[in-house]
Amino acid sequence: MNKKGFTLIELITTFALASVLIIILMNIIVVIKNIYTKNDIRGELLLEQSNLSNLMNKKFDKDFLNSYLSCSDSDFCYTFYFVDGSSSKLVVDDEYIKFDNYVYNFKRGTSVETYSLELFDTQELSGSENNGFLVINISIINKFYPNDDFGINMVYRYNFNEITL
Repeated sequence: MNKKGFTLIELITTFALASVLIIILMNIIVVIKNIYTKNDIRGELLLEQSNLSNLMNKKFDKDFLNSYLSCSDSDFCYTFYFVDGSSSKLVVDDEYIKFDNYVYNFKRGTSVETYSLELFDTQELSGSENNGFLVINISIINKFYPNDDFGINMVYRYNFNEITL
C-alpha cells in the first residue's frame, strides 16, 4: 500500500507535541520576562537611591549646616538652612521624596516604610565642644524586594550650638 498523506493519528500526535513544546516555550518566556522586569525595577530603585544620596551628600558636605525647620507640606517635611544663606527642602510623601528640585517618584509597588530625622548632641559623650549629628533615615521598600531597603540613611556632623530647633 502506497501512502500519499498523513493519517488522522499522525496529525493529532504532531499537533499535540507541537502544542506541548509551545506551552513550555511560552512558560520560559514568561519567567524570563518576570526576571527582567524585577531586575529592571531593582536597577531603577538603586539608581534613584544613588541620585538622591549623592545630591544630599553634595549639599550637606559643601555647606555647613546651620539650622533646620519643620514645614507643613506633608507629615515629613524639613527646610534646611545653610551658612551661605541657601536652603534645601526635604519632603517625604506616600508617592514621592523631594529634595531641592530632585523628585524621586515611587513606581511599581514602592513605598516609604519608616522615616525619621534626629539630632544628637555628643558633647557629653566625647568631651569636645559643640559636636552633634543629624541623622536622616528614610526606609523605602518594594513589594518585589521586601527584605531590601532602597532608602536613605545618612549621618551629618554639625556644630550643635548653631542649630536652632
